[in-house]
Amino acid sequence: MSLINKMLQDLDRRQALAGATDASVAQVTAPGEAQRGGREWLWRIVAVLLTLGLGWVVWVGYQLLPKPLVTNVALQPAPPPPAPKVTVTAPPPPPAAVAEPTPPGPVEAPPVTAPDTLRLAREIETPLRERAAGKREPPKQEPTKAPKLAAALPALPKGTVDKRDRVYSAAQTADAQFRRAAVLLNQGRLSEAEDHLAGALRADPSHAAARQTYVAMLLEQRRVEAARRLLQEALAVNAAQPAFAVALASIYTEQRDYRNALEVLDKAGPAARNAEFQAMRGAVLQRLGKHAEAVEAYQNAIRIAPQPGTTWVGLAISLETLGRRPEAAQAYRRALDAGSLAAEAREYAEGRARALE
Repeated sequence: MSLINKMLQDLDRRQALAGATDASVAQVTAPGEAQRGGREWLWRIVAVLLTLGLGWVVWVGYQLLPKPLVTNVALQPAPPPPAPKVTVTAPPPPPAAVAEPTPPGPVEAPPVTAPDTLRLAREIETPLRERAAGKREPPKQEPTKAPKLAAALPALPKGTVDKRDRVYSAAQTADAQFRRAAVLLNQGRLSEAEDHLAGALRADPSHAAARQTYVAMLLEQRRVEAARRLLQEALAVNAAQPAFAVALASIYTEQRDYRNALEVLDKAGPAARNAEFQAMRGAVLQRLGKHAEAVEAYQNAIRIAPQPGTTWVGLAISLETLGRRPEAAQAYRRALDAGSLAAEAREYAEGRARALE
């Protein structure tokens, strides 16, 4: 009985040991399988990343490849040019009898506009835009066709060219230089315009518009001596030019050289029909104390054209100096009515008008 119990106990111990061994084996093998599964997922992720990286590298390399500069369309051969059309002209008929050309009728010359006067007594104005706008070339007339004169003219030998140099007159050269100077002045290119104005005067010293514009430009630049020389040159050739005389007299007046100013005006003609000339002469005579002659010059200017307030003030001052008080008061009133007076001159005219009434 005891032997059987021992055998049963041994059997129980063996089964217990076998169960423990199986559990330990299960416990040992389970972590190994988990590690193997984690490694497989890691390698799968690495393979996917490598595939994506390789694809990205291939795409970038393709984008960096040089593009072809010539397309397939450019490599196609050009179409052949169309065949030139051959036209056959009939031979010309024999020349008919040459008819004598009728003399053309008299062509009326375009009216010549008088040059603008130089306004430099009170302000400087360069007459460029108005002159360019008003001076337009007349439309070219088509020449009348003569009836078949080619047969009467001798034919030139083949291979020869009838070349003739066109000769321009001094007046045409000066006018072309002046036109170019006017364009340059409007563009503000003064130094180049001055060269063309000087060239116009070298070609034709009597070109009044070029000299007038040149003087105005020099006075605007305060180059008084150069302007004075140009005016003296013009008046030395012809003293009876009121516009240039007024400009030169105004330069002398600013320098307080009234005697030379009066001499220039007298040489131009004291009876010149120019309102600005007469007003300037009255102002110079007034500075020299010749009030009777100044009154006459001022009145001449007023009769020729309406005058600004400064001319009436000058007339009133000379009349008051001569003791002609009622006329002086009336002249002061006319100066106030004319306007264009500075504040100081207006105040003076109002005070003298009240004092003389």
